[in-house]
Amino acid sequence: MVLRDLSMSYQKSMEEHQPAKAREIAEQLFAKEPDPWVQVWLAMAWASEGNRDKAFSVLSAAIASITHSPIDAGPMVVDLAESLESGDEWTSLRSDPRFPALLAQAKAATWHPELLAFDAAPATDPLRMKRPATDSETLRTLREIYKLDAVVAGAADDLDRIRRMCRWVHARTSHQGWDGDLPSDALGLLQVAEKGGQWRCVEYGTVLAGCLNAVGIPARHMGGQARDVETIAVGAGHVFSEAWIADRQRWMFVDAQEDIIGLDSDGTPMNSVEFRNSLSRPNPPIPYPLALAFCMNYFVTGFEAADGTRTSIMLGPIGSKMPTKFQRMPNRAPERFTHRLADMYAPPQNSE
Repeated sequence: MVLRDLSMSYQKSMEEHQPAKAREIAEQLFAKEPDPWVQVWLAMAWASEGNRDKAFSVLSAAIASITHSPIDAGPMVVDLAESLESGDEWTSLRSDPRFPALLAQAKAATWHPELLAFDAAPATDPLRMKRPATDSETLRTLREIYKLDAVVAGAADDLDRIRRMCRWVHARTSHQGWDGDLPSDALGLLQVAEKGGQWRCVEYGTVLAGCLNAVGIPARHMGGQARDVETIAVGAGHVFSEAWIADRQRWMFVDAQEDIIGLDSDGTPMNSVEFRNSLSRPNPPIPYPLALAFCMNYFVTGFEAADGTRTSIMLGPIGSKMPTKFQRMPNRAPERFTHRLADMYAPPQNSE
Protein backbone atom coordinates (compact mmCIF):
# COMPACT_ATOMS: atom_id res chain seq x y z
CA MET A 1 0.00 0.00 0.00
CA VAL A 2 2.94 2.33 0.66
CA LEU A 3 4.10 2.06 -2.95
CA ARG A 4 0.58 2.56 -4.23
CA ASP A 5 0.01 5.62 -2.05
CA LEU A 6 3.33 7.16 -3.02
CA SER A 7 2.66 6.48 -6.69
CA MET A 8 -0.76 8.13 -6.49
CA SER A 9 0.72 11.13 -4.68
CA TYR A 10 3.42 11.48 -7.32
CA GLN A 11 0.93 11.44 -10.18
CA LYS A 12 -1.36 13.90 -8.41
CA SER A 13 1.56 16.26 -7.79
CA MET A 14 2.59 16.15 -11.44
CA GLU A 15 -0.99 16.74 -12.59
CA GLU A 16 -1.19 19.75 -10.25
CA HIS A 17 2.09 21.13 -11.67
CA GLN A 18 4.04 20.68 -8.44
CA PRO A 19 7.23 19.05 -9.79
CA ALA A 20 9.34 19.78 -6.69
CA LYS A 21 6.83 17.92 -4.53
CA ALA A 22 6.65 15.12 -7.11
CA ARG A 23 10.46 14.87 -7.09
CA GLU A 24 10.53 14.48 -3.31
CA ILE A 25 7.95 11.70 -3.57
CA ALA A 26 9.91 10.00 -6.36
CA GLU A 27 13.03 10.11 -4.20
CA GLN A 28 11.07 8.40 -1.40
CA LEU A 29 9.86 5.82 -3.91
CA PHE A 30 13.38 5.18 -5.16
CA ALA A 31 14.60 4.57 -1.63
CA LYS A 32 12.00 1.80 -1.33
CA GLU A 33 11.98 0.62 -4.94
CA PRO A 34 15.29 1.33 -6.77
CA ASP A 35 13.93 0.32 -10.18
CA PRO A 36 14.17 1.99 -13.60
CA TRP A 37 10.52 3.09 -13.64
CA VAL A 38 11.07 5.14 -10.48
CA GLN A 39 14.18 6.69 -12.02
CA VAL A 40 12.10 7.67 -15.06
CA TRP A 41 9.53 9.34 -12.79
CA LEU A 42 12.31 11.15 -10.97
CA ALA A 43 13.80 12.35 -14.26
CA MET A 44 10.36 13.52 -15.34
CA ALA A 45 10.09 15.66 -12.22
CA TRP A 46 13.57 17.11 -12.74
CA ALA A 47 12.66 17.94 -16.34
CA SER A 48 9.48 19.68 -15.19
CA GLU A 49 11.54 21.70 -12.73
CA GLY A 50 13.80 22.80 -15.56
CA ASN A 51 16.91 20.95 -14.36
CA ARG A 52 18.09 19.31 -17.57
CA ASP A 53 21.38 18.03 -16.19
CA LYS A 54 19.68 16.10 -13.40
CA ALA A 55 17.02 14.81 -15.79
CA PHE A 56 19.59 13.52 -18.29
CA SER A 57 21.71 11.96 -15.55
CA VAL A 58 18.83 10.02 -14.02
CA LEU A 59 17.39 9.03 -17.41
CA SER A 60 20.77 7.71 -18.55
CA ALA A 61 20.99 5.54 -15.44
CA ALA A 62 17.47 4.23 -16.02
CA ILE A 63 18.14 3.36 -19.67
CA ALA A 64 21.36 1.58 -18.70
CA SER A 65 19.35 -0.64 -16.34
CA ILE A 66 16.69 -1.28 -18.97
CA THR A 67 19.32 -2.18 -21.56
CA HIS A 68 20.72 -4.85 -19.23
CA SER A 69 17.38 -6.72 -19.29
CA PRO A 70 14.34 -5.06 -20.89
CA ILE A 71 11.85 -7.63 -19.59
CA ASP A 72 13.20 -7.44 -16.04
CA ALA A 73 12.84 -3.65 -16.10
CA GLY A 74 9.06 -4.15 -15.93
CA PRO A 75 5.96 -2.81 -17.69
CA MET A 76 6.23 0.78 -16.52
CA VAL A 77 9.16 1.56 -18.82
CA VAL A 78 8.54 -0.59 -21.90
CA ASP A 79 7.20 2.42 -23.81
CA LEU A 80 9.91 4.84 -22.64
CA ALA A 81 11.27 5.49 -26.14
CA GLU A 82 7.81 6.40 -27.43
CA SER A 83 7.23 8.61 -24.41
CA LEU A 84 10.54 10.41 -24.92
CA GLU A 85 9.74 10.96 -28.56
CA SER A 86 6.23 12.34 -28.20
CA GLY A 87 5.28 12.85 -24.54
CA ASP A 88 4.65 16.40 -23.33
CA GLU A 89 6.59 15.68 -20.14
CA TRP A 90 9.87 15.52 -22.09
CA THR A 91 9.37 18.58 -24.29
CA SER A 92 11.98 20.61 -22.41
CA LEU A 93 14.68 18.03 -23.16
CA ARG A 94 14.19 17.60 -26.90
CA SER A 95 16.12 20.73 -27.91
CA ASP A 96 19.15 19.61 -25.90
CA PRO A 97 22.03 18.21 -28.02
CA ARG A 98 22.22 15.20 -25.66
CA PHE A 99 18.68 14.13 -26.46
CA PRO A 100 19.15 12.27 -29.82
CA ALA A 101 21.74 9.90 -28.37
CA LEU A 102 19.58 9.26 -25.30
CA LEU A 103 16.55 8.53 -27.47
CA ALA A 104 18.56 6.12 -29.62
CA GLN A 105 19.67 4.25 -26.50
CA ALA A 106 16.06 4.04 -25.28
CA LYS A 107 14.88 2.68 -28.63
CA ALA A 108 17.64 0.06 -28.63
CA ALA A 109 16.56 -1.06 -25.15
CA THR A 110 12.85 -1.39 -26.00
CA TRP A 111 11.21 -4.71 -25.09
CA HIS A 112 9.43 -6.51 -27.93
CA PRO A 113 6.79 -9.22 -27.38
CA GLU A 114 8.11 -12.72 -27.92
CA LEU A 115 6.04 -15.65 -29.23
CA LEU A 116 4.41 -17.56 -26.37
CA ALA A 117 4.03 -21.35 -26.63
CA PHE A 118 0.98 -23.24 -25.31
CA ASP A 119 -0.17 -26.85 -25.39
CA ALA A 120 -2.30 -27.42 -28.49
CA ALA A 121 -3.66 -30.84 -27.41
CA PRO A 122 -7.45 -31.37 -27.28
CA ALA A 123 -9.19 -30.69 -23.99
CA THR A 124 -9.95 -33.70 -21.81
CA ASP A 125 -12.26 -31.93 -19.35
CA PRO A 126 -12.97 -28.41 -20.66
CA LEU A 127 -14.64 -25.75 -18.54
CA ARG A 128 -17.67 -24.43 -20.39
CA MET A 129 -19.25 -21.10 -19.61
CA LYS A 130 -23.01 -21.12 -19.10
CA ARG A 131 -24.75 -18.94 -21.65
CA PRO A 132 -26.08 -15.94 -19.68
CA ALA A 133 -29.86 -15.64 -19.58
CA THR A 134 -30.75 -12.38 -21.32
CA ASP A 135 -34.15 -12.41 -19.57
CA SER A 136 -32.55 -12.31 -16.11
CA GLU A 137 -33.47 -9.24 -14.09
CA THR A 138 -29.86 -8.00 -14.07
CA LEU A 139 -29.30 -8.21 -17.82
CA ARG A 140 -32.82 -7.05 -18.71
CA THR A 141 -32.45 -3.97 -16.50
CA LEU A 142 -29.05 -3.17 -17.96
CA ARG A 143 -30.32 -3.59 -21.51
CA GLU A 144 -33.44 -1.49 -21.01
CA ILE A 145 -31.96 1.39 -19.00
CA TYR A 146 -29.10 1.92 -21.45
CA LYS A 147 -31.07 0.97 -24.60
CA LEU A 148 -28.44 -1.53 -25.60
CA ASP A 149 -30.60 -3.07 -28.32
CA ALA A 150 -30.40 0.29 -30.11
CA VAL A 151 -26.59 0.27 -29.82
CA VAL A 152 -26.39 -2.88 -31.95
CA ALA A 153 -29.48 -2.29 -34.10
CA GLY A 154 -28.77 -2.71 -37.79
CA ALA A 155 -25.51 -4.61 -37.25
CA ALA A 156 -24.73 -7.10 -39.98
CA ASP A 157 -23.64 -9.95 -37.68
CA ASP A 158 -22.27 -10.75 -34.23
CA LEU A 159 -18.84 -9.40 -35.18
CA ASP A 160 -20.41 -6.06 -36.08
CA ARG A 161 -22.47 -6.07 -32.86
CA ILE A 162 -19.33 -6.65 -30.83
CA ARG A 163 -17.53 -3.84 -32.63
CA ARG A 164 -20.41 -1.42 -32.03
CA MET A 165 -20.75 -2.33 -28.35
CA CYS A 166 -17.00 -2.02 -27.79
CA ARG A 167 -17.05 1.47 -29.28
CA TRP A 168 -20.08 2.46 -27.21
CA VAL A 169 -18.52 1.27 -23.94
CA HIS A 170 -15.20 2.95 -24.82
CA ALA A 171 -17.01 6.27 -25.25
CA ARG A 172 -18.74 6.19 -21.84
CA THR A 173 -15.76 7.61 -19.91
CA SER A 174 -11.98 7.89 -19.82
CA HIS A 175 -9.33 5.73 -18.20
CA GLN A 176 -7.57 6.21 -14.86
CA GLY A 177 -5.44 3.60 -13.20
CA TRP A 178 -5.84 3.98 -9.45
CA ASP A 179 -9.32 4.54 -8.02
CA GLY A 180 -10.60 1.17 -6.84
CA ASP A 181 -13.62 2.47 -4.89
CA LEU A 182 -16.09 1.60 -7.63
CA PRO A 183 -19.08 -0.73 -8.10
CA SER A 184 -18.36 -4.20 -9.43
CA ASP A 185 -21.34 -4.50 -11.78
CA ALA A 186 -21.91 -3.07 -15.26
CA LEU A 187 -25.04 -1.12 -14.33
CA GLY A 188 -23.42 0.56 -11.33
CA LEU A 189 -20.30 1.41 -13.32
CA LEU A 190 -22.29 3.00 -16.14
CA GLN A 191 -24.09 5.12 -13.56
CA VAL A 192 -20.71 6.22 -12.17
CA ALA A 193 -19.57 7.16 -15.67
CA GLU A 194 -22.73 9.23 -16.21
CA LYS A 195 -21.72 11.32 -13.18
CA GLY A 196 -18.23 11.94 -14.59
CA GLY A 197 -16.45 9.03 -12.91
CA GLN A 198 -13.57 7.25 -14.63
CA TRP A 199 -12.74 3.56 -14.91
CA ARG A 200 -9.70 1.35 -14.68
CA CYS A 201 -9.16 -1.42 -17.21
CA VAL A 202 -11.04 -3.87 -15.01
CA GLU A 203 -14.18 -1.73 -15.17
CA TYR A 204 -14.01 -1.49 -18.96
CA GLY A 205 -13.77 -5.29 -19.10
CA THR A 206 -16.66 -5.75 -16.68
CA VAL A 207 -18.96 -3.30 -18.46
CA LEU A 208 -18.28 -4.61 -21.95
CA ALA A 209 -18.82 -8.25 -20.93
CA GLY A 210 -22.04 -7.32 -19.16
CA CYS A 211 -23.39 -5.30 -22.08
CA LEU A 212 -22.57 -8.02 -24.60
CA ASN A 213 -24.23 -10.65 -22.44
CA ALA A 214 -27.28 -8.37 -22.17
CA VAL A 215 -27.75 -8.40 -25.96
CA GLY A 216 -27.25 -12.17 -26.24
CA ILE A 217 -23.55 -12.45 -27.05
CA PRO A 218 -21.74 -14.65 -24.50
CA ALA A 219 -18.82 -12.68 -23.10
CA ARG A 220 -16.40 -12.81 -20.19
CA HIS A 221 -13.85 -10.47 -18.69
CA MET A 222 -10.29 -11.73 -19.03
CA GLY A 223 -7.27 -10.73 -16.96
CA GLY A 224 -3.78 -10.67 -18.40
CA GLN A 225 -0.78 -10.93 -16.10
CA ALA A 226 2.92 -10.34 -16.72
CA ARG A 227 5.53 -13.09 -16.61
CA ASP A 228 6.90 -11.77 -13.31
CA VAL A 229 3.50 -10.86 -11.86
CA GLU A 230 4.54 -12.12 -8.43
CA THR A 231 7.46 -9.71 -8.03
CA ILE A 232 6.51 -6.63 -10.10
CA ALA A 233 5.35 -3.83 -7.80
CA VAL A 234 2.89 -2.01 -10.10
CA GLY A 235 1.49 -2.37 -13.60
CA ALA A 236 1.65 -6.19 -13.73
CA GLY A 237 -1.88 -6.76 -15.03
CA HIS A 238 -4.45 -5.64 -17.57
CA VAL A 239 -8.11 -6.57 -18.00
CA PHE A 240 -10.04 -6.88 -21.25
CA SER A 241 -12.90 -9.05 -22.52
CA GLU A 242 -13.58 -12.00 -24.79
CA ALA A 243 -16.77 -12.47 -26.79
CA TRP A 244 -18.10 -15.63 -28.40
CA ILE A 245 -18.86 -15.39 -32.13
CA ALA A 246 -21.33 -18.19 -32.75
CA ASP A 247 -21.13 -18.24 -36.55
CA ARG A 248 -17.33 -18.50 -36.37
CA GLN A 249 -17.27 -20.79 -33.32
CA ARG A 250 -14.49 -18.66 -31.88
CA TRP A 251 -13.75 -16.49 -28.87
CA MET A 252 -12.49 -13.04 -29.78
CA PHE A 253 -10.31 -10.57 -27.88
CA VAL A 254 -12.02 -7.22 -27.20
CA ASP A 255 -10.48 -4.29 -25.30
CA ALA A 256 -12.97 -1.49 -24.62
CA GLN A 257 -10.35 0.65 -22.88
CA GLU A 258 -8.42 0.84 -26.14
CA ASP A 259 -11.47 0.40 -28.43
CA ILE A 260 -9.89 -2.62 -30.13
CA ILE A 261 -11.36 -5.87 -31.39
CA GLY A 262 -9.02 -8.72 -32.23
CA LEU A 263 -9.15 -9.08 -35.99
CA ASP A 264 -6.15 -10.45 -37.84
CA SER A 265 -4.97 -8.83 -41.06
CA ASP A 266 -7.08 -11.31 -43.07
CA GLY A 267 -10.21 -10.55 -41.01
CA THR A 268 -10.02 -13.69 -38.84
CA PRO A 269 -11.17 -13.10 -35.24
CA MET A 270 -8.38 -13.74 -32.72
CA ASN A 271 -8.77 -14.81 -29.13
CA SER A 272 -6.62 -13.16 -26.45
CA VAL A 273 -3.70 -15.56 -26.87
CA GLU A 274 -3.74 -15.26 -30.65
CA PHE A 275 -3.92 -11.49 -30.38
CA ARG A 276 -0.99 -11.43 -27.94
CA ASN A 277 1.12 -13.62 -30.23
CA SER A 278 0.25 -11.48 -33.25
CA LEU A 279 2.11 -8.66 -31.49
CA SER A 280 5.35 -10.65 -31.83
CA ARG A 281 5.25 -10.33 -35.63
CA PRO A 282 7.48 -7.77 -37.38
CA ASN A 283 4.29 -5.98 -38.48
CA PRO A 284 1.46 -6.67 -36.01
CA PRO A 285 -2.05 -6.39 -37.50
CA ILE A 286 -3.21 -3.99 -34.77
CA PRO A 287 -1.09 -1.41 -32.90
CA TYR A 288 -1.28 -2.00 -29.14
CA PRO A 289 0.46 -0.33 -26.19
CA LEU A 290 3.61 -2.22 -25.21
CA ALA A 291 2.84 -1.77 -21.50
CA LEU A 292 -0.41 -3.70 -21.99
CA ALA A 293 1.15 -6.38 -24.18
CA PHE A 294 3.72 -6.87 -21.43
CA CYS A 295 0.85 -7.94 -19.15
CA MET A 296 -0.29 -10.74 -21.46
CA ASN A 297 1.72 -13.78 -20.39
CA TYR A 298 -0.88 -15.45 -18.16
CA PHE A 299 -4.61 -15.32 -18.92
CA VAL A 300 -7.27 -15.78 -16.25
CA THR A 301 -11.06 -15.62 -16.29
CA GLY A 302 -13.99 -16.56 -14.08
CA PHE A 303 -17.56 -17.38 -15.01
CA GLU A 304 -20.63 -19.43 -14.18
CA ALA A 305 -20.01 -22.92 -15.54
CA ALA A 306 -22.51 -25.04 -17.40
CA ASP A 307 -23.43 -26.85 -14.15
CA GLY A 308 -24.30 -23.53 -12.47
CA THR A 309 -21.21 -23.28 -10.21
CA ARG A 310 -18.78 -20.38 -10.25
CA THR A 311 -15.37 -21.37 -11.54
CA SER A 312 -12.14 -19.84 -12.78
CA ILE A 313 -9.25 -20.91 -14.97
CA MET A 314 -5.77 -19.59 -15.68
CA LEU A 315 -3.76 -20.34 -18.82
CA GLY A 316 0.03 -20.09 -18.76
CA PRO A 317 2.71 -20.75 -21.38
CA ILE A 318 4.35 -24.18 -21.50
CA GLY A 319 6.84 -24.48 -18.65
CA SER A 320 5.27 -21.78 -16.50
CA LYS A 321 4.01 -22.26 -12.96
CA MET A 322 0.81 -20.85 -11.53
CA PRO A 323 1.48 -17.51 -9.80
CA THR A 324 0.47 -17.40 -6.16
CA LYS A 325 0.84 -13.62 -5.79
CA PHE A 326 -0.26 -10.55 -7.70
CA GLN A 327 2.13 -7.62 -7.38
CA ARG A 328 3.68 -9.19 -4.26
CA MET A 329 0.35 -9.74 -2.51
CA PRO A 330 -1.13 -13.23 -1.97
CA ASN A 331 -3.71 -13.94 -4.62
CA ARG A 332 -6.66 -16.33 -4.65
CA ALA A 333 -5.79 -19.31 -6.82
CA PRO A 334 -8.01 -20.14 -9.80
CA GLU A 335 -9.93 -23.40 -9.77
CA ARG A 336 -7.72 -24.68 -12.56
CA PHE A 337 -4.31 -23.85 -13.99
CA THR A 338 -3.46 -25.16 -17.43
CA HIS A 339 -1.04 -24.85 -20.33
CA ARG A 340 -3.64 -26.22 -22.76
CA LEU A 341 -5.43 -23.75 -25.04
CA ALA A 342 -8.47 -25.99 -25.47
CA ASP A 343 -9.15 -25.94 -21.72
CA MET A 344 -9.55 -22.16 -21.86
CA TYR A 345 -11.32 -21.95 -25.20
CA ALA A 346 -14.22 -24.39 -24.96
CA PRO A 347 -17.46 -23.10 -26.50
CA PRO A 348 -20.14 -21.77 -24.13
CA GLN A 349 -22.98 -24.09 -23.25
CA ASN A 350 -25.54 -24.56 -26.07
CA SER A 351 -23.32 -22.78 -28.60
CA GLU A 352 -22.67 -25.50 -31.14
